[in-house]
Amino acid sequence: WLKVQSTWLYLEPIFSSEDIVKQMPEEGEKFAQVDAEWRDIMNATKEAPDVIAIGNDKERLNRLVDCNELLDEIQKGLAAYLEKKRLFFPRFFFLSNDEMLEILSETKDPTKVQPHLKKCFEGIAKLKFSDGEDGHEEHDILAMISEEKEEVPLKEIISVQQANGAVEKWLLQVEAAMFDNI
Repeated sequence: WLKVQSTWLYLEPIFSSEDIVKQMPEEGEKFAQVDAEWRDIMNATKEAPDVIAIGNDKERLNRLVDCNELLDEIQKGLAAYLEKKRLFFPRFFFLSNDEMLEILSETKDPTKVQPHLKKCFEGIAKLKFSDGEDGHEEHDILAMISEEKEEVPLKEIISVQQANGAVEKWLLQVEAAMFDNI
């Protein structure tokens, strides 16, 4: 019971992100199955909160065991997914799984990467994004900004939209631009 509960609590905010579910449809489907089962078990427990009866309920135990197995599969899939992203963009190894998931679950808003840039790039504290009103596409990357507020304009603007939500793709472009500009 407690293992299902704690794992569900950890995974629920992750799989409530549409971006993550799009990128991991199989795990998203499995989580939806566990989520429905867990909520059903909790509603049944709320309706009849008799601890002795709940503890002796073999069907409920079997449902929890099945949920645990699915949650283990989901966690293995999630770990493999994060490993694949780290191999594509090795600087992700500097981030925890939770930090990576925060970045990957917010692919529609590239500015959400800002708090994690210092861990990926030693000299970059922030990126300057276009607001869409300066003749560039919204969220185009225009410059790198250091901790000391020194701004280095990019020779070539990086289009986040061309990466189609793949954060690791445009971060690779930032890495290349860092070498080209300095």
